[in-house]
Order: sequence, then C-alpha cells, then structure tokens
Amino acid sequence: MEKNKKKILIVVDMQKDFTSGVLGNAECEAAVQEVVKAINSNQYDEIYLTRDTHHNDYLKNLPVEHCIEFSDGWEIRQEIMEAVKDEKVEIVNKPSFGSLLLAEELKNKYFNEMEKVEVTLVGVCTGICVISNAMLIKATLPETKINVIEKACACVTLASHKNAIEAMKMCQINII
Repeated sequence: MEKNKKKILIVVDMQKDFTSGVLGNAECEAAVQEVVKAINSNQYDEIYLTRDTHHNDYLKNLPVEHCIEFSDGWEIRQEIMEAVKDEKVEIVNKPSFGSLLLAEELKNKYFNEMEKVEVTLVGVCTGICVISNAMLIKATLPETKINVIEKACACVTLASHKNAIEAMKMCQINII
C-alpha cells in the first residue's frame, strides 16, 4: 500500500451465522483468522464492520433464517471484536447484501480526496456481500484504490468465491 494514503478496512459480515452457524462452512471458518491477521496488521486508519441484519418478518426473502437482529448468529465473531477492541471502529448494520449507508458515508467523507484514500475489504460471503460492498464503493468513489484480500474472504462454495474474485478483477478492484 502506498504511503500518505488514508487506509480503510471494511470487514464484511464476520458473523456467527456466516462462519460457524447455519450458513457457515470450513472456508468461512478459516477466513476468520485471516481477517484477524488483516486487522492486527495495524496498517489501517479506520475500520468498518458490516453486520447483516434481518428481522423475523423478513424471512420470506431469506433462504434460511440467519442474522436475525439480536440473535446469537447475528453477533460478530468474538475473535474479530477482540482484534478491533483498541481501534476506531464503526459497525454498520445492513438489511441487504451491500450497504448504501456505508458507501454514502465514504463518499461524503472522501469524494474530494478519492486518490488519497485506499479501501481494503475482507469477509464473507465473497460472491454476495463482499462483491456488493466493493462495487458500491467503487461506484461512489471511482478513483479510489480498492483492494480485496482473497485469503481473508470466503463464500458458500469455492466456485462462487472464485467467480466473485474474477468479477471484481474485471471491475478494477485489486485482488491481493
């Protein structure tokens, strides 16, 4: 990463339901430690955590009940919260795949300094929420360097993870 840039880390949906819960798998579980490594690298000026957030009346749109607000599965993994405990962190609850709120907040803060900001994303699921957030940020800050740490991401299947990685490369998102 380049010097003199404000470095922002976006940790996407590192919640119990996506890692060890109803939608978890071995790859998502393995991504937890890679995300902790990224946080512990101490190279980020700001850290945002997104949290997939649903309510009981939203079940008609979910493939399986998950991330119901205030449930155990909605909680961000303890390892992640311990890693960010001393950092400036903002948690963004999001009702859908990507967070318009987060993209707009970044746009409002950095639109006039796009080239002085670098955004890195990690988390789950690569083919749904990571790619959605990366694309929203790219659309709102088109001249900003956006990275995705491949080892610190995982998806429902390895194929969907790889497809999302390739799609992001096509959209000028750096895969590291």
